[in-house]
Amino acid sequence: MRKIIWRSVGVCLLLAVAAGAYVGWRAFGVYRAGMGTYQHLRYLLESGESVEGVPADDVLSDSYLLSLFGDNPELVDRLKTVVDLGMATDANLKLGNVSCMIVTYRRDPEGNVVDTAIYAIGGFPDPKSKRLGFHSAGYFEQQLEPAMWLTGNAIMNLLGRDIIVFCEQDKAEAHMSLLFDVLNGHILPLAQRIAETKLYYAIVFPSPKELAPPHLRTKLQTVIIKGEMDGDSGHTETMLISSSARAAAQVHIIMQDMLRLARIVFHERYTGYIKEMNWGGPMNDMWWAVEYVRLVDNIKMFQDQVLVIARADSDRFQNNAILKTIERAGRDMAMQKSYLLASELPWEFAFNKENPSGGYWSVPHRWGAEWPLGDEGIPTPGSIAAAAERERLRAEKEAEQARARAAQTDDLKPADAPAGEPPVSPPPTGTATPAPQT
Repeated sequence: MRKIIWRSVGVCLLLAVAAGAYVGWRAFGVYRAGMGTYQHLRYLLESGESVEGVPADDVLSDSYLLSLFGDNPELVDRLKTVVDLGMATDANLKLGNVSCMIVTYRRDPEGNVVDTAIYAIGGFPDPKSKRLGFHSAGYFEQQLEPAMWLTGNAIMNLLGRDIIVFCEQDKAEAHMSLLFDVLNGHILPLAQRIAETKLYYAIVFPSPKELAPPHLRTKLQTVIIKGEMDGDSGHTETMLISSSARAAAQVHIIMQDMLRLARIVFHERYTGYIKEMNWGGPMNDMWWAVEYVRLVDNIKMFQDQVLVIARADSDRFQNNAILKTIERAGRDMAMQKSYLLASELPWEFAFNKENPSGGYWSVPHRWGAEWPLGDEGIPTPGSIAAAAERERLRAEKEAEQARARAAQTDDLKPADAPAGEPPVSPPPTGTATPAPQT
């Protein structure tokens, strides 16, 4: 009997040691992923260098576009058209490098692809003709400062100094206006487009090795983010393409660790949870961190051969958190530009006119989860329905309170008097009843 007990104790100890070793190994993996990513990004930011990217002639070629969007032939044809139009305008674009490519489009009521655009971010030669975009010889000439660690500056500093827009000719003004608004931290025009018609987008990093942390650099080949967003919902699918199934398995483990780290950061560092207070009930002061925690919890990740795929659905509040993150990046760039410009340019006058107090946020900016999509910003079907539901509940509560008051009043009324005799009112509280006179 003692042998059985000692064997059971030994087995339990071995299991405990094995479990502790596994937990420690995973915790070390999370720490290594986090520190590796932080140190790599810090090096890139401090060096002030942009990633090299991939030749634009390769990224914008028909074969590459077909490999990315082969499941949507109509979109591929539209993209080929806008690329050919842009290359015909300035052939020197083929000599540039692309570190990130953003594709956006919408669908008409019949389901056809319309309003297709490509935002190519990277480095391009000085323009030989009038081109659509913000390039290093113009808008971004004094935009960037490597010593600054602001969000928008860091993004543009890493990806490149140029943004070139390929789009349909009749949509050029609208896309340039939208891009200018986003770069200046005005998010309402983008939110308006999303609320009007569902926006489809794809973000492609053709060569993410320079952006990836060291333990992922030799394993990642391409990163593709595809998604759609409307006023009340969104869906995103991220595909990490590796060179082999074994490398994809390692990427899968590392990305799971990084997701856990992201959740810890949003939950603990930014208090991404609803706090129960001893007074006033629950408090959700860091609502955006709460929404990011929920978004991370919604992510479903799996491996398929050389692909690691992560999918997530979002609601209106999470869409607002994402849009406000984009707004924050744009405001960083706008504030930095206002500080770096030495002369009083028209841009500065426009910025000072919109921000007479010199504040960080734009005048239309509102705090909370109901902006830019919602009650305090652009109404959506979901926000309108939620407001109607709140009004219905408020009316029901008021009706219930009115019924309760009426019932209380009925309880205070005296019983019915006999027929032929008037009802006798009760004497006031605290006063004596006078004796009847004879």
